Amino acid sequence: MNPSHRETGTASFAPSFSPLPRRRGRIAYRRADETLPWGFEDWDMTLGRDGMRTLSAHCEMAVAGEDVVRDSVVSVHADFHPAEAYVRIMNKGELTGSGWFRFTDTEATCESYSRDLGRVSQSIAIERPMRGFGLHAVQSDGWLAATFPFEKGPGHIEFKGRNLMHSLHHLGATGPSLCTTTSGFEFLGVEEVSVPAGTFTCNRVALRGIVNDHPPYDMWLSRDGDGLYVKGEAQGYLASVFELVELEGGPLGTPAAA
Repeated sequence: MNPSHRETGTASFAPSFSPLPRRRGRIAYRRADETLPWGFEDWDMTLGRDGMRTLSAHCEMAVAGEDVVRDSVVSVHADFHPAEAYVRIMNKGELTGSGWFRFTDTEATCESYSRDLGRVSQSIAIERPMRGFGLHAVQSDGWLAATFPFEKGPGHIEFKGRNLMHSLHHLGATGPSLCTTTSGFEFLGVEEVSVPAGTFTCNRVALRGIVNDHPPYDMWLSRDGDGLYVKGEAQGYLASVFELVELEGGPLGTPAAA
């Protein structure tokens, strides 16, 4: 360190510093026949200079007898193949569990601890690219369809084989551990959608091949390359609407040179 910096208590900083491209948003959860929310999700996504996107989501909800607070982070490569993730879950005011996940081209691993499962160390063989890693944050749901071949047109249904998520609970209130599903998506078409955050041109997709009694579920996702979750509708016992009510920042684009 330059002696003058020690004497004055100052430090020199690179004049070329600039923050990473960033978008922030809030999604409100509400019953389809009501205006008052039963939960919300604050999310933040950045684009690193290495081309990887990172999504952080804080979710709070109280529905179906559950009172869940969930914090999660996932980083994905340019092809949306996950690289790593972290989840921390609370339910009814108590810690349910937390865990860290890592993904290579051939393997998914989990190191976690939960109230129900105790200490968990897992390793599962995978193939690249995965559809994604389900964190239960609905913006994370949007990223599960980020690489869907929309160019094949409405009516196309695609399954990616075994999919991974941290919990089979519909609200992601258990675990975390590596859990598998075999659901896929159907492309229903391009639609204009107006929500409190604005009007967006979206790809509409529906969940198909649903397991563990998950209710029918449609999503409207932005077509700007970021896979923003603009709106969602769940039927059945949830009978809920999920809407983007706040949004800051434009499309992330491609990373700037380091």
